[in-house]
Amino acid sequence: MSLKKEIDRLKSRKFEELTYTDISDTYIYYIRVGFDPVGIKFCMDESEIAGYPINARAKAKLTYCQFLAMARGGLKSLFMPPNRLLCGNAQLVFGFRELDKVKDTKRHMKYLRDEKLAWEAPLNKAKLPLGKCKGIYVAPLSIFDQAGIDPDGIDPDIVFFMCSPYQAYHILNDYMGAMGRSSLQFNHTPNSAICAGSVWAFNNNTANMTTMCAGSKTSGKTDMTMVNLFIPGNQIKKVAAQLIKRVAETGGPSVLGKGGEPWPGMDVCKACPLFKYEEIG
Repeated sequence: MSLKKEIDRLKSRKFEELTYTDISDTYIYYIRVGFDPVGIKFCMDESEIAGYPINARAKAKLTYCQFLAMARGGLKSLFMPPNRLLCGNAQLVFGFRELDKVKDTKRHMKYLRDEKLAWEAPLNKAKLPLGKCKGIYVAPLSIFDQAGIDPDGIDPDIVFFMCSPYQAYHILNDYMGAMGRSSLQFNHTPNSAICAGSVWAFNNNTANMTTMCAGSKTSGKTDMTMVNLFIPGNQIKKVAAQLIKRVAETGGPSVLGKGGEPWPGMDVCKACPLFKYEEIG
């Protein structure tokens, strides 16, 4: 069955019936994301770890950005325990260590050049409670259909997209339509773009978008044309259903011009007389 025919099937379903494979395929096909959407699960109960499908293990300590890079680009399913996380900034964000005023201020001086601000930045950054998170499971979103003891899988806490600003624009428009919101605000920090970006979206139960940070540019291989987009896992089915509904009603995912083009946006000037055509055959 082609995915277009699959969309015809999906549009008649309730959003709760969408699988994570359905959602992943929909974004890959219609929004043309260059990397698979990634599910992120903050493990608060060690007994859950046995239910995570894991197909790879890091041989050395890695940054959180690197774990996500392997999930989005290498299709690896990985569990990151606290003792395998290399990045000190991410350790703070995930509650794997306490704040250290001297060291954390020093870490942020290169960004802010002011000791007061360099301390306020880590102090005010989004964080999980100290010691509560036992590790983080990251995997291509479709794998979450298989995870856990429950035959229906487990639910991600966050769905992570690394995508172009243009793709993020489409995803966020569908987010607003699905969630009944007409505007959104995001959280930018001087570093910790992906780790704090994830946790801020989780703590506030809302979409977040960040630029790269120094660590995600180098260690996480964030392309200079990309942004990081985070959608709460308990909202992603509604958001994907909004995309499916919009495609079904308009004929395509584009929101440019009159909308409905089969690629997410045919880039031509509004009312351009050179781009008028009629269907034949």
